[in-house]
Amino acid sequence: MPSSCLLLTESEKLSADLAKALPAEVCLQILPPSERAELLPQKIAFALVDCREDGEAAWQNALAELKEVASDNFPVIAICRPEALAAVRRALQHGADSYLFTPLRKAETCRVIEQCLGGARYATGPGRALPSDEILFTQGFCGFIGASEPMKEVYRQILKVALADSSVLIRGESGTGKELAARALHRLGRRSGKPFVPVNCGAIPRDLLESELFGYVKGAFTGAHSDRIGRVEMAEGGTIFLDEIGDMEPLLQVKILRLLQEKTIEPLGWRKEPKRVDVRIVSATNRDLEQDIISEKFREDLYYRLNVVPLKLPPLRQRPGDIEGLAEFFLERFNAGFESADKVSGITPEALWLLQNHNWPGNVRELENVIERAAVMNPGGWIMPQDLPEKFFQPDSGPDHEAALGGSSFTLPAAGLSLKSEVTRLEKELIAEALKRAHGVKEQAARLLQINRTTLIEKIRRNQLEEDAS
Repeated sequence: MPSSCLLLTESEKLSADLAKALPAEVCLQILPPSERAELLPQKIAFALVDCREDGEAAWQNALAELKEVASDNFPVIAICRPEALAAVRRALQHGADSYLFTPLRKAETCRVIEQCLGGARYATGPGRALPSDEILFTQGFCGFIGASEPMKEVYRQILKVALADSSVLIRGESGTGKELAARALHRLGRRSGKPFVPVNCGAIPRDLLESELFGYVKGAFTGAHSDRIGRVEMAEGGTIFLDEIGDMEPLLQVKILRLLQEKTIEPLGWRKEPKRVDVRIVSATNRDLEQDIISEKFREDLYYRLNVVPLKLPPLRQRPGDIEGLAEFFLERFNAGFESADKVSGITPEALWLLQNHNWPGNVRELENVIERAAVMNPGGWIMPQDLPEKFFQPDSGPDHEAALGGSSFTLPAAGLSLKSEVTRLEKELIAEALKRAHGVKEQAARLLQINRTTLIEKIRRNQLEEDAS
């Protein structure tokens, strides 16, 4: 660790918080962001800049000036609010090597500093900082809710790719949030001040899709009484999102290929030089495009042009640790529209167990609909197993479900049983086994159970397992 660092801030609280987060041997020097570069202290190992203020000119100038003075002599770290992801992007664009979120945490602060001093810039480092799990569940990341490792990797890829201008192909099942990912790429990229124009290629009739995308001139066909610009032109300077690109017919695929290669379009009936356009193309599909190429339904050359940067969204069944947080997030959102007497109190453990063990073919969209239905059908109470659709009580099939159950089955006794008691017993046994394997380390036990550490601590308390967890 270095012996001296510099913090540019006007905040006494931030200065005090950073002093606590830094190792004891590090000497902290503080200056206001408006201080001239030539007056900066010498022989500092790294610098931090407070980038939380609404007036961004001061800290943007401070970042640029620091990098000019520093050259490659010391790294610069931006300190941002966890919800201000756009500020993170601008800080990186203005010269920051990495960033930290407030409130500062000692372990994360030391990790980012060591990463920067080791020469690993934010854009290539494997462990880029993200907001805390609590924030990822309560406020989310650009519309996404979840803090599982598969989703964190998606967030890191989005932050990294957003600053580029390359084409991105988003893959994922229906309901995984492909349009959310496309909007996040636009919002965090350099085109964020320009339009984001989505086009669902599967929802628009094939004979109309070309005119929707590229527009037409007066008289191009019967009914074309005036010129009309297409959605590609509407996205000038910004991003056009081609959802369900795999449903596009081959003849139209040729025009998309020309758009990617030459950055030009020709509206229907156009008789002049092709129009030049400046748009970023982000596309998405839930189809197997590789198989479509073999069957000659999709052009191979277009595939490689679209798939410059691939982004894969995991299905909900591969992120079971997010289900409880997602369900609570949706329930809180629906409750906001109810009168006080009709607000749902919560989700019972039995119902939550059923949610966590469902295969979720409709993914997050299906979970949202299930929670909304249960909330509407049970005002003023708790969501219980009987409030869930009938399919939750039918055995699922498929390799994912069988693997999750370890290939075992359970026979209901003739006399019946208490579902609540059985679920509680099973939960207690699994938590005890995870704590045993993790030698009492709750962080590791939570990873084994694919739940948040805070959720595990609450379950330990509820099941009276404190002694085993200590």
